Amino acid sequence: MNRIFLILSLLLIVAVGVAYYVLGGFKTAEVKLETTAQPVFVAGKYFEGPASSEAFGDLTREAYEIRTSGKLNGTFGNIFYNDPATSSEAAEVFVGLIVDDTTSQKLPAGYRYRVFPAGQRVLHSTIEASYLVAPGKLYTGVKSTAQAQSLTLQNIYLERFPTTGPVEVWAVVK
Repeated sequence: MNRIFLILSLLLIVAVGVAYYVLGGFKTAEVKLETTAQPVFVAGKYFEGPASSEAFGDLTREAYEIRTSGKLNGTFGNIFYNDPATSSEAAEVFVGLIVDDTTSQKLPAGYRYRVFPAGQRVLHSTIEASYLVAPGKLYTGVKSTAQAQSLTLQNIYLERFPTTGPVEVWAVVK
């Protein structure tokens, strides 16, 4: 009986390790100090409250539905106005879709534009990983790079979650 339990435990550990590897869990984020060349337009809705709340989840699902239905073409993205790692109780975030411009598409009801301006110094963090593990890796990379380069983060973050390709975060620095 103990032998069977040991074998099943080992198989479970290997399966979890393989799944974590496939999701990109063993990769590290690449982080570069850059200046944004162009503004980034986000169409969406503002949310303030617990990030674990149902209302925040509803906004995320709404943005996903709008994108998949073709009502608005874009890439899922957020602008956080406070540190996402510490905002579980009081997130300040604009949830929506990153769009190419503000004139070629009609906004869905209740949606507004926000801009992540050009000309900002940012730490640009990228990783080829699933959205399930990417945020933790991206923010860890940003914070360790900021500390290593003695940079001060302004706690404004743009997240981009494309359907294919790398997941990205731009963190504004002073």
